[in-house]
Amino acid sequence: MKKLPLIVFLLSLCLSFTACGEEAPREISCEEIIAAYEDAGYYVVHGEHRDEADGAPLCYIKASLTEASDSDYIYFTTCFTEEQAKEAREADKYNIFVWFFGAIGGESRWLKTGTYGKIEYSYYNPKFIKPFNELIK
Repeated sequence: MKKLPLIVFLLSLCLSFTACGEEAPREISCEEIIAAYEDAGYYVVHGEHRDEADGAPLCYIKASLTEASDSDYIYFTTCFTEEQAKEAREADKYNIFVWFFGAIGGESRWLKTGTYGKIEYSYYNPKFIKPFNELIK
């Protein structure tokens, strides 16, 4: 008799764990990313590609602290689907061999990559992701 309330309790506990899923990322436009970085004082360069048939991204955004071409930056690519964003991340993702060849070329830092919904991003310096993290809160 005492087992029945315990079983009901355990089943409801298991159900509550499965009910709390990860919420879907909200849609963020290129203009929102650009505005977030410009408001944070970054120099932003961007362009758009709107042809899904070519497999081109919706837009790309490069945000850096200065206009100098060799300054540190964060790079965003928005895609038509989440799968395209994940594929872009895998293409950009570092492994030890890619890092080794980068180190020979003078870039010994580790490239960090990630996705948020249909957006893929890559950066070296962690402070560059802060405006984006504020945007997606």
